Amino acid sequence: MLATTLKAGESASYAASKTRNLYLVPAVGAVEVNGVRVNARDGAAIRDEATVSITALEDSEVVLVDAA
Repeated sequence: MLATTLKAGESASYAASKTRNLYLVPAVGAVEVNGVRVNARDGAAIRDEATVSITALEDSEVVLVDAA
């Protein structure tokens, strides 16, 4: 499990194997994940992605779970 705080306009990326299943939730704020908007308390299931690019659209707190 990973967590980060991003100010509006800041970005972060996570390299994951395409065989992994990821789950991302912005606890606060809104982010864009690989081009898809995800709002506070929405969940995004992510798979078949080698890199996850996260850009904060607002000041945000994000939790990312990397599971088998």
